[in-house]
Amino acid sequence: MGSDGDHTTAKPKRAARLIDVARVAKVSRATAARALGGYGVVTPDTQQRVLEAAASLDYRVNDLARSMRSGRTLTIGVVVADISNSFTLTSIRGIIAAAAGAGYQSLVLNTDGDVEREREAVRVLREKRVDGLLIVPASRMEVEHLVSTRRHEAPIVLLDRFIDGFALDSVITDDFGGAHAAVRLLIERGHRQIGLLLGTAAHHGHQESEPVDTVSTVVERARGAAAAFAEAGLVLDPGLVRYAGSVAATAVAAARHLLARTPRPTAIFAGNEEMLLGALAAARELDLSIDRDLSLIGFDDAPWLAVFQPALSVVSRPTYELGQQAVNRLLAHINGESRLRRVELKTTVIDRGSIADLRS
Repeated sequence: MGSDGDHTTAKPKRAARLIDVARVAKVSRATAARALGGYGVVTPDTQQRVLEAAASLDYRVNDLARSMRSGRTLTIGVVVADISNSFTLTSIRGIIAAAAGAGYQSLVLNTDGDVEREREAVRVLREKRVDGLLIVPASRMEVEHLVSTRRHEAPIVLLDRFIDGFALDSVITDDFGGAHAAVRLLIERGHRQIGLLLGTAAHHGHQESEPVDTVSTVVERARGAAAAFAEAGLVLDPGLVRYAGSVAATAVAAARHLLARTPRPTAIFAGNEEMLLGALAAARELDLSIDRDLSLIGFDDAPWLAVFQPALSVVSRPTYELGQQAVNRLLAHINGESRLRRVELKTTVIDRGSIADLRS
């Protein structure tokens, strides 16, 4: 027996190893590795036995060792252009959920629509050996860093935007159809003086003509709106079109410019959340009432739109599903599929209380 001053220190419990799991489950080490790693062929009974053995031993998978054996890190990189808006936040939630369901972790980087920051983000994620990349491209022209030049480079799937002429998958929404339906609704309600407020990172101020290197979402929304005018036999006044940098101050300035015209637009189609906020702020400055003095319809159904008074009409996109579908396409390429696809999800116009009917 030791004296009162003696202290017996218990040896720390050794962490369970893969060989321990294999011994308890009565399988080979290789079979235990396949069962825990989710690769190769393992019968359901054997996999269940191995999982129960791992749980009983409190076994923790060594991710580094597993990645060295399999050649995979079970991570995907996500590069977004603007992490602050509702569309991006919701699509990221869909990405993270779908990736986690497949056993992958997501690393998210933001570029603020800057091509140089995008290049750096892609470089960093490739150095971290991610298994694949989901990218909201900042440019449809400067894309050389997105094109794989090495045989075993991580595959890339584009999210929300497409780039013509390059062998890249894209998962997008029907931006042309959504804008077309939104402007058609305004025309059907009797509006003829309709302003188009289109947000783009390709320009820091605001202007009438489309800036060089405007991304596909903005191009498609402008095309869809113009098509609605043409189908109604109307001429779109170029002076009622503003391409504006997607920041609050620029959006307000562009909306102010539209609302200063004579005759003043009776309605504005806002091409994204920032443009819609800009139109609302400019209308408030001029003491214009939404619906009575100015009708509004925006793009993307942010949570605050339905509780605004009056509730704001919008083109809704399945943003959560967009993220999920992008992960599915990326995993298909990670698992060896070589077929390229462009997945396009439908949009829906939600007609709330912000569009006046001028026909009566």
